[in-house]
Amino acid sequence: MNEVKEIQEKNIEKFKDYPLDNSIKRALSELGFKQPLEVQAKVIPMIWEGKDLIVKSQTGSGKTAAFAIPICEKIDVELESPQVLVLTPTRELTEQVKQDFADIGKYKGVKCCALYGKQPMEQQRKELKQNTPHVIVATPGRMMDHLLNKNVKLHDIKYLVIDEADEMLIMGFKEQLEAIIKKIPKERVTLLFSATIPDEVHFLSQEFMSHPENIEIEAEVSNLEKIEQIYYAVDGLKKVDFIKKVIERERPRKAIMFCNTQEQVTNLFEIFRKWGNFTCAVHGGMEQQMRTEQLNAFKRGEYKMLIATDVAARGLHVQGITHVINYGVPFEHEQYVHRIGRTGRVDQHGIAITMVIPSEMDRFHELEKFLGYTIPCKGGHVDRKPPKAESTRRTGRERYKADNRKGQKPFVQFNAGRDNSSLKTSDFLAAIRRVDGIRNEDIGKVDIRGNITNVEISDGKEALVIKAFKTKTIKGKLYKVKKG
Repeated sequence: MNEVKEIQEKNIEKFKDYPLDNSIKRALSELGFKQPLEVQAKVIPMIWEGKDLIVKSQTGSGKTAAFAIPICEKIDVELESPQVLVLTPTRELTEQVKQDFADIGKYKGVKCCALYGKQPMEQQRKELKQNTPHVIVATPGRMMDHLLNKNVKLHDIKYLVIDEADEMLIMGFKEQLEAIIKKIPKERVTLLFSATIPDEVHFLSQEFMSHPENIEIEAEVSNLEKIEQIYYAVDGLKKVDFIKKVIERERPRKAIMFCNTQEQVTNLFEIFRKWGNFTCAVHGGMEQQMRTEQLNAFKRGEYKMLIATDVAARGLHVQGITHVINYGVPFEHEQYVHRIGRTGRVDQHGIAITMVIPSEMDRFHELEKFLGYTIPCKGGHVDRKPPKAESTRRTGRERYKADNRKGQKPFVQFNAGRDNSSLKTSDFLAAIRRVDGIRNEDIGKVDIRGNITNVEISDGKEALVIKAFKTKTIKGKLYKVKKG
């Protein structure tokens, strides 16, 4: 405790002057850690004091090191038992956090493992048994699998970290989180990190934390200053050619292009591959090994551009991202913030470009209202002809052509729209994501109309959604759902 007070009173500014084990200092030096960032300076002493914390901190603020450094210092490497459990929402973030712990604790002898789906359970079981880790980083689903199969014991857990808590709850992991937390000792330090603190995160903290301290890290500079945000108004039929011209003009050193669907990722990758071997792609439908290989190759600099769905938006930390390109406007406002957060990290500056087609313009203006500022338009070549008024009645021939047009995606229809409900796009997405068997990538466009809402569902999974919503509610209310 005296060491903690010393840090706070003397305002120690360098890691080499922190009361850390020399093995930790050596690792931090090799990793280039010299001075603690704001989140690290505030969080590290409080973790040493053993306080439960709720930390609101934006992506790229250095929060992983903020909890990994003091926890590595506290781990008893002589105790051959898991002492730390970190829960994360995605496989990519699981691997990233595990690697950060391994890098910081390598000279001390801290052993770590990552547990997530689409990896053989038996392989993970052997690792847990033969190389008993001090730190387990896991997605909630796979952690539950191992607990149910009695592959791991958590009786010595002293630190529980819930990372990206808001995303975890949006993805429907609440029940699994609660079940896991009930399996670990009550006498522990619980650390909750989140980019936003919605009511669900607040309720979770009230249930499972002991008098938590709240820490909020404000961005040192505003998004407009740190990340240049622009958009182009583009005709949908000319978007691919236009985006090629933008890339040729911008000449990004390293870029991520985000798409809303797996299909868009696949199609764009095929097109870009014909232009040159500078692009790789990842989405949730790919085998985990392939995704890992592609991400590692991108991190090593073998490719200049990564085309990805939002599976890569959270927790993917790649040095030197100069540009983020949104191929389309994301369906959730928060997702835009997480996407562009891949650039402009820590002390860097970056550019975020969004392509907006006419049908997305209303959603884009809603995004600007959410952000609280206007994103400047840098031009484009949108079709200026006014759209034809949609007739309320169609002939049989017109219905046949519309219903059988090439590339039409299947959808489900909710009897809730803007006129008869207050539901938003994020409400529909959050509810559908909680349906067993539905992944983020299975959900496409959400089209909210007067008294109905159409939601695209891929991979023939409409029946799963329709069956689930016979009993499942959205914001406490039951709505009728049918196949579109």
